[in-house]
Amino acid sequence: MADTLVIGYGSDLRGDDAAGRHVVRRVADLGLSGVATLEVHQLTPELATALGSHRRVVFVDAAAGVDEVAAVAVSAAPEPSPGTHHATPAGLLALARSALGAEPGEAVLVTVPAAGFDLGAGLSPLARRGVARATEVIAGIAGAAATREAG
Repeated sequence: MADTLVIGYGSDLRGDDAAGRHVVRRVADLGLSGVATLEVHQLTPELATALGSHRRVVFVDAAAGVDEVAAVAVSAAPEPSPGTHHATPAGLLALARSALGAEPGEAVLVTVPAAGFDLGAGLSPLARRGVARATEVIAGIAGAAATREAG
């Protein structure tokens, strides 16, 4: 079983919204030991079952209005409307804890700068640079975690 699960989400049909999925594909291509990847259109409550079986989860999404890749810790927080089919990273963590009694020890949200979400558009230059940088950031997170666990 992988220690780290990387979940990239967004729509491949809406330009930079696909940035998280592009990152996950690149991370998968790296073949990092102990890292599993999952590519989805959106976060849904059903994903909570996957969270508790990993030590850490990295969520990857596009973010409008930012210029740099960012990685921030995520804590469990219940969803305001838990019956919906769309979830947030914090809501999924809360659901994993409350419904399954398990959650990862560490959760991080990596955001990729996004410039456009037009239907049928490809990634913008800003998002392409962000995808490359986010891949490096996630490789660093996974490598640092492996070093901590080995020591």
